[in-house]
Amino acid sequence: MSQFDLFFHLGLKHILNIDAADHLLFLLALTAIFKLKDWKHLLAMVSLFTVSHTLSLAASAYGWVKTSDYWVELGIVLTIIITALSNLFVKNNKTAVQWHLTFAFLFGLIHGMGFAHAFLMISQGYKSKLYSLLVFALGVETGQVIVIVLIVAVLSIVFRRLLKTGEKTLTVGSVFFILGYSLSLLIDRI
Repeated sequence: MSQFDLFFHLGLKHILNIDAADHLLFLLALTAIFKLKDWKHLLAMVSLFTVSHTLSLAASAYGWVKTSDYWVELGIVLTIIITALSNLFVKNNKTAVQWHLTFAFLFGLIHGMGFAHAFLMISQGYKSKLYSLLVFALGVETGQVIVIVLIVAVLSIVFRRLLKTGEKTLTVGSVFFILGYSLSLLIDRI
């Protein structure tokens, strides 16, 4: 397997995997209150997340930043909880976009540090760590776009159209789902 194939698929698997529940929950928290018409904002959010995730992963992989896996893992769960809870307090779409762009960048920094140890081990033996990192980021971005398309499509088509779920009900339901799952992650990580 080529270096490109390995790291691209690793990036995809980092997102499209049941073991990636923390990323999937964060993406759900980030996107659940938006609709298909908000696709530009959604792409901006996940791209900003990928950029910050890659920056902190690079900083950790190159040894510029040293972190405790324990605190990073707890921090990741807290980012999910904060983002989900924020959905209950946004008053309009413009405010939601601003908050979620900020969360995508800031919390992406924390999420990126969560994979640093594994990335370091996998990237050993390859000439260019930077190339591996960029290809991995491309895989992460691709996986995230797939996930947000699925989330927004399911919420828009199934819940909003077919089941005629109201926005407030959908928001509260998604927040409680995310909080419940996040608490189980928190318990596992403590």
